[in-house]
Amino acid sequence: MKIEQRLEQLIKLLSDGEFHSGEALGQAMSVSRAAINQYIEKLDELGIDVFSVSGKGYRLATSIELLNAEDITATSRLPKNMLNVSSIVGSTNDDLKQLSDTQQLPQGYAILAEAQTQGRGRRGKQWISPFGTNLYISLYWRLEEGLGRAMGLSLAVGLAIARVLREQLDIEHVAVKWPNDVYINNQKVAGILIDIDSLDDGSARCVIGIGINLTLPETAAQSIDQAWTDVNSHLALPLQRNQFAGRIHQYLVSTLEEYENAGFAQFASLWRQYDKFDNKPVRLLLGERKVDGLCRGVDETGALLVEVDGGVKRFFGGEISVRSADATSY
Repeated sequence: MKIEQRLEQLIKLLSDGEFHSGEALGQAMSVSRAAINQYIEKLDELGIDVFSVSGKGYRLATSIELLNAEDITATSRLPKNMLNVSSIVGSTNDDLKQLSDTQQLPQGYAILAEAQTQGRGRRGKQWISPFGTNLYISLYWRLEEGLGRAMGLSLAVGLAIARVLREQLDIEHVAVKWPNDVYINNQKVAGILIDIDSLDDGSARCVIGIGINLTLPETAAQSIDQAWTDVNSHLALPLQRNQFAGRIHQYLVSTLEEYENAGFAQFASLWRQYDKFDNKPVRLLLGERKVDGLCRGVDETGALLVEVDGGVKRFFGGEISVRSADATSY
């Protein structure tokens, strides 16, 4: 049995939040107590806090609601063959790309994982991915009209996430930041990374990766270099993780169906309702070049509109970073 499978087995035994002796865990897993000690150390590397108390055994700092495909699809009402729940992966985007290379996937097929060891953000940054606390999802979508249809795709995805937070969880001060981030109270809560390939028939394969902070442990957040938050910090009661995952999947599929039918133009007015920088001074970083101006929203294609020296200029995706004009907000 692989180490990942052993760790998943141990986590399931500990997920109830109760104490379990090393001997009992060893018997349940058919391994020695020494092996249990080694696995406990591995859990720490995954960002899972485990208490060890002499005479009682091991217990998770908090109970974990593990992802469950049946519970997720009960909320999303999407077919079960559109969902794959994994435990520990390198990257959900990479796994989904590899899977789509070997078989034909339905539109909206998604891989969810409890943890990523090689989670990626924009511009090559690492996406912190501790086990069982957040949501890591990659979704497959094929755009029949090709790369030209993909320009406003990340914006539409950001709006889908923002709408779940506001409409389903009643969280206030939810905002989207061009082109691929979601914020609550000016703190980043979710990021989007889309990998797009042009196919031989002219269509485009989109692998849409999303990371959402649900309950981000302080220890895992120490290496994050910007203001961040998590969903549970804005709720009176703990979030039901599987239910939330199902709602996210449902909103994403619905949004992408609308997007493919009519493009981004239909979402332009909604973007303005959520736009973090609407009519605010911004600074654009384009490699070594900086552009200061006033954000004027986006156009019908998803291009960023910035008023510079009395005229409005359009900026497209790529390696553009948008910040508030004082360059202290990400």
